[in-house]
Amino acid sequence: MEWLLGAGPIMIPLLVCSVFSLAIIMERAINLRKNKILKPEIIQTIEAIKSPRDIPFAISKCEVIEGPFSNLLRRILSNNHLSREEKFIDIQAMGRQETRVLEKRLWLLEVITAIAPLLGLLGTVLGLEDIFAIISELGLGHAKAFAGGLAVAIRTTVFGLCIAIPSLVAYNYFDRKVDGYVREIEEYSLTILNKLYPPEV
Repeated sequence: MEWLLGAGPIMIPLLVCSVFSLAIIMERAINLRKNKILKPEIIQTIEAIKSPRDIPFAISKCEVIEGPFSNLLRRILSNNHLSREEKFIDIQAMGRQETRVLEKRLWLLEVITAIAPLLGLLGTVLGLEDIFAIISELGLGHAKAFAGGLAVAIRTTVFGLCIAIPSLVAYNYFDRKVDGYVREIEEYSLTILNKLYPPEV
C-alpha cells in the first residue's frame, strides 16, 4: 500500500480504474457464460417448433425465461402478419438491440484501457517535475535523492500499464465471445424463420 500511496495523487484515479476494471471483468465473466446466454431451454423450444400450432407454447416459454435470446425468439414468433422479408428486417433490428445488452459495460473497459496508461504517464511527468525541482535546489550531486524520486515517478506508469494490459485482454476476449453468441443466435433465428416461412418449392 505504501508503494501505491507514495507515488502521488494520480494513484487515486488509477486505483479507481483498477477497481472498476476488476468489477466489470468479474461481472462479464459471470453473465457472459454460454448457459446464461444460449439457454438450453430456449434451444429445446426452438427444436420443438414443428408447426404454427407450437408457437403459443414457445412464446409462453420465452415469457418465463429471461434473456436476450428469449427476447429475440419471442419477437420472431410474434407479428406473424409480416412477410418473410419484413420479418427478417425486424429480426435484424431486434438483434442489434439485444447485442447492445450483451456488450453492456464493455465500453467502460475499453475506456479504462485507453486512459490508464495516460494517467500513469501524467503521474510520471508530474513526478519528474518534482525531481527537477530537487535538482534545481540541491544540484546533481545528490544521486540517491534523484534515483529515489525517479523510481517514485515511474510507479504511476507501471501501475497504469498493469491496469491497461489485462483490461485490453479482457475486452478483446469478451468482445469475441459476444460476436460468437451473436452468430449462433443469428443461425437459430434463421432456423425459426425457415420453420415459419418454409421455402417455396
